[in-house]
Amino acid sequence: MTLLERDEQLRAAQGYLAEAAAGHGRLVFVAGEPGVGKTTFLEHLLATSDAPPLVGWCDGSATPSPLGPLVDMLPDLPATVWPADAARSEVFAALLSVLRDPPTGRPYLLVIEDAHWADEATLDLVRHLARRIHACRALVMVSYRVEDTTVGDKLRVLLGDTASATGTRRIDLAPLTEAGVARLAAEHGAPASADLYDVTGGNPFFVTEALSAGTGDVPATVRDAVLARVSRLSETGQRALEVVALAGSRAEAELVGQLLNVGLPALDEPLERGLLRQSGSDLLFRHELARLVVAEEVPGGRRLHLHRRLLAALTERGADPARLAHHAEAAGEGAAVLVHARAAGDQAVRLGSHREAVRQYRRALTHAEELAPGERAQLLWDLGYEHYLTGGVDASIACISEAREIWVDLGDAVRVGDAWRCESRLQWFAGRNELAEEQARTAVDLLHGTHTVELALAYMQRTSLEMLRTDLEGTRSWGRRTMALLDELPESPQREEARVRALNAIGTMETVAGDVADGERMLTTSLAGARNADLHEQVALAYNNLASCAVVQRRYDAAQRYLDEGYDYCVDRDLDSWTTYNLGMRAEMLLDRGDHEGARAAAEEVLARRDETTPMAVLAPLVVLGALASRIGDPEAADLLEEARAMADPTEESQKIAPVTQVRCQHAWVIGGDPTEAAALSWPLVIGADCPWSRGRVATWLPDDVEVSAQLSAPFTLEREGRWAEAAAWWERMGCPFDQGLALARSGDPELLTEAVRVFDRLGAAAAAARARTMLRELGAAVPRTTRAARHPDGLTPREAEVEALVARGLTDAEIAETLVISRRTAEHHVAAILGKRGVRSRRELLEMGSREAESG
Repeated sequence: MTLLERDEQLRAAQGYLAEAAAGHGRLVFVAGEPGVGKTTFLEHLLATSDAPPLVGWCDGSATPSPLGPLVDMLPDLPATVWPADAARSEVFAALLSVLRDPPTGRPYLLVIEDAHWADEATLDLVRHLARRIHACRALVMVSYRVEDTTVGDKLRVLLGDTASATGTRRIDLAPLTEAGVARLAAEHGAPASADLYDVTGGNPFFVTEALSAGTGDVPATVRDAVLARVSRLSETGQRALEVVALAGSRAEAELVGQLLNVGLPALDEPLERGLLRQSGSDLLFRHELARLVVAEEVPGGRRLHLHRRLLAALTERGADPARLAHHAEAAGEGAAVLVHARAAGDQAVRLGSHREAVRQYRRALTHAEELAPGERAQLLWDLGYEHYLTGGVDASIACISEAREIWVDLGDAVRVGDAWRCESRLQWFAGRNELAEEQARTAVDLLHGTHTVELALAYMQRTSLEMLRTDLEGTRSWGRRTMALLDELPESPQREEARVRALNAIGTMETVAGDVADGERMLTTSLAGARNADLHEQVALAYNNLASCAVVQRRYDAAQRYLDEGYDYCVDRDLDSWTTYNLGMRAEMLLDRGDHEGARAAAEEVLARRDETTPMAVLAPLVVLGALASRIGDPEAADLLEEARAMADPTEESQKIAPVTQVRCQHAWVIGGDPTEAAALSWPLVIGADCPWSRGRVATWLPDDVEVSAQLSAPFTLEREGRWAEAAAWWERMGCPFDQGLALARSGDPELLTEAVRVFDRLGAAAAAARARTMLRELGAAVPRTTRAARHPDGLTPREAEVEALVARGLTDAEIAETLVISRRTAEHHVAAILGKRGVRSRRELLEMGSREAESG
């Protein structure tokens, strides 16, 4: 078939391949609607290239197998890419090595089809390659459907994460023009009827199916067109088509022949009629849309029978457990579903594809009626852990609680105690600190005297909670008990996990309390131990705490390193809970350093995933957005900060309360209110914390008559002593412009206030600059003029101006949210702020104002 209206895109792809041959690899996302011809385009590229092709497919017919496309490519790759028992990170590194130095000397051409169906491990592989492909001799083409990516969708997040990578590109395939439809009709020997283009919208697959339907009229839908073509086959041909449709996106010819009464010859007719095509030894429909139509039309009884035969044949062949689980479920074979879904879930865990693990374990659980109680409890435990890793904390708690009840009935006190310990940790993530403390005590009481690793883990949970309360002596005390018991226990994976977690908690507390050298030594030892033992969560936790301490203490070089390494690690292993915490800390750091747009983007990315992450993960982003709103005079600031306060105060943790209080005090100062009120209310909650930075964030805003004897970190000590110029110089050296401006402004000195105005103006903190100007006027001092860079039409912020442009294009709040990858609530706040600043009451009035301005301009 001629490739119509794709010359420009084909030339671009061939150019990227030439760049890859020169050592400048490219990863290209090929986007288009279903049926637009993505596969045809890629097949033409493969046919016109002499590069060694590697083709893999993402299967939309079932819960996908982890790294399915890479498995498809393995026969054409060196055996060193995926040796037996290799960890996923080793496989990724080995593949990258091959792409950097292809054994044939020619660049590789990799094609990953239908990424909208990709498993998470495959998306992680694409992300891994996208960030490193520029140094390879390879072109990677990744096709996907645009309409199957939505805000928060994993592929959508991947597209955003890799958009600025050096080697990534994008090719969009549009529907055919009316002239293109006429040419395609001519190729089929048919005139282009007047309504062919109007009905099909130029979709090449729909056009082809309509022309091949043989009805004389243009079918109203793709389904009608496909069924019209199928009806023209003989009964033997139709039965063959059904087997291929139910076998999956790609069906082995030998397998299909085994299930057909007359063998492989039954496939001749659908192949000749163009309903099927061959790719090597596999059979495929010309498009997945056609396969789905045929599969849906198979009568229930026959569908059940065919799935049972497919299950038997694939079991005999030792097929992938995820594929077996799919056919077992479709065949109504509950016992087989349980076996194969359990195995598929375990495989997904090993490959770090945790969302696929959740799906498979849930599938197994729905068929676990006859499972022995202990085995059911273990399945619930495993599912609960995978829910936790992917951000489903409440679902995790429900699973662990149900497992605990089973162990209570079985009289297994050790597992019951361990479940209480696990629930304690989960409840902390959910923001229920009192319940977490109570459950941790219950775990220790139940396990007392067992001298088991579970008791050590319970001690370790108490250590962690003391650390989270910022209690140095409590952390040391429970930490010593944990390490002493571990020294007496035999080596085991659980013992190593408890050891690295205890080191993490103790090291974090020592760092927070001020002993950075010894604390970081313990934290990096914990990180190394977790990496060596391949303990994904513990590696993520170590990176998280190393980065968090560095951000709070303004050690930005270290913070950047730990944030970058931690983010890559968590994303590559599907650790969603930790990825969102990482983004929240990154938002804090960018806010401190004056990168307002970067801070906003990171914070809004977390809030866009709010329904998929832990409650506490959104606290830092709320504070960041509240601070940004306050600095520019956005009325949303008060609501954001009140929401953050309502989340932080019940935890009674200074690490949460102090940052919220600090920004609330800053906001009160900006709007001319009394910042000492919020500080005085929070001071009793943070004064006992063994953290000079947490105490300092609040103490600097306390009334002068409040005695502060506890140690504060250096800049807050200077502020508390009224040494404002020295404090401002400290903040400037650290690269914290807003803190620098505040120290200058709070001095009350006209000269320093004038410099504060300049700092705020450069930062774009319009409301803070306005407050400093007001203070200068009250002192009768000269007031610097507003700089051009600080002005925006009607006081709109850069983000509000961006939103206003989208409103002018007619986008709804939901569409604006999707375009900017923010929450709908945030989009609504922006629109409301714009209407207020522009002095109009509705979108219609805003559009009319814009039209008048355009006419007069």
